[in-house]
Amino acid sequence: MSLLREISPDDILSCKICTNDDVMDLSLLQTFAEVARRGSFAAVAREDGVDPSSVSRRIAAMEQALGFILFERTTRRLSLTEPGRIYLDRINDIMDALTEAADTARDQVSEPSGLLRITTSVAFGERWLTPRLVGFRALYPAIQLEMILTDAQIDIAAEGIDLALRLGPEVQGTFVAAKLFDVKYRAVASRNYLERNGHPQAPEDLSTHDGLFFSLPSYGTRWRFRSSPDVSPKEVFPKPALSTANALALRRAAIEGLGVALLADWTIDKDLASGRLIDLFPGVEGSAIGFDTSVWTVYSSRAYVPARLRVFLEYIRNSV
Repeated sequence: MSLLREISPDDILSCKICTNDDVMDLSLLQTFAEVARRGSFAAVAREDGVDPSSVSRRIAAMEQALGFILFERTTRRLSLTEPGRIYLDRINDIMDALTEAADTARDQVSEPSGLLRITTSVAFGERWLTPRLVGFRALYPAIQLEMILTDAQIDIAAEGIDLALRLGPEVQGTFVAAKLFDVKYRAVASRNYLERNGHPQAPEDLSTHDGLFFSLPSYGTRWRFRSSPDVSPKEVFPKPALSTANALALRRAAIEGLGVALLADWTIDKDLASGRLIDLFPGVEGSAIGFDTSVWTVYSSRAYVPARLRVFLEYIRNSV
């Protein structure tokens, strides 16, 4: 017999429905929220190191206590029922308050600790962030780090992300956002490519060279260059040789001598220092979409910022 029945939003958090005469275990609520976020018992089970059937049983126990179904189950995926969605919306604030209370108390009596979930792009995570984590962990061994590397703009609140490092112009929205550093783009090529094709003397010479391009929305095959912000940029159209949405693949293609790439300085700074890549026009800034780009730290606005996030922000700001 189905447990689903007519309920109101006020019923959702009433003691009658929420507790079934007992206090609902907070860990059950956390399990429910994680299953809703991931859409899978198995994903939550892998993270917790338990069997998926145990997660399924915990959710079933919640549904029995609550008196309504939380998830629609199919062979392919889980999805929240409407009562489940209402329940999740209403308990999120309570869980956030409990987490904040625990963080506040914990920070008073112990060193920074706990899980810190960070998201950024795949390339930025690999090239800039990961090399800095060794030093951070040496200072704060009680902080467990989780990196979610994706080129998609995920909802940091819905996904339970503590900190996002985002690339682009000024970040908009109801977040706490601060510029970490400005980003400059350089036209680069390998030494062997230049030996075969000649060294362009000015940006306009790139029209006869093979170009390595980002195949992303708003990017095209037009590059612009300027020697200073008060100088009108010059437009050039290199010959398309390769396009990809992955900055690391473009970097590798440039190193291998496939053509000229326009890449962010944080992507190639070590390659320039080692000579693997050559900055074709030192002192000249390039752009494919806009010159004023930066890396931003972004996190949800909240009354209390836990110590683990505060010390991480301080560490990466000092490492720029």
